[in-house]
Amino acid sequence: MSETLIAILLAPVGIVVYGSGLLLWPLRRRLRRKRVRGKSLGFVFLAQLLAYAAVACCSIFIHLEHVYYWFIFLIELNIVFTIAAVIAWIRDARHERNLEAVHAP
Repeated sequence: MSETLIAILLAPVGIVVYGSGLLLWPLRRRLRRKRVRGKSLGFVFLAQLLAYAAVACCSIFIHLEHVYYWFIFLIELNIVFTIAAVIAWIRDARHERNLEAVHAP
């Protein structure tokens, strides 16, 4: 197989490994269009973006033995933020159910 085809086929794996926490917020917004939405998942999304930006800034100034070591930090951050995003999703769902129950006729 050509290298381009392999890169295209492995792209979803890379997205899941490095950015699954970032995918939850847009997915939730898409599913809950035109309805009341909670905000905690959005805060987790922004926190993960800031953490990734901090790792990028650190990688500019701190030189490790190999550049790929920074990607290990990104994978670890993704695991932590994916767990936090699932918890925030559950919290938002409970909050939305409570609001809809209060405003129901």
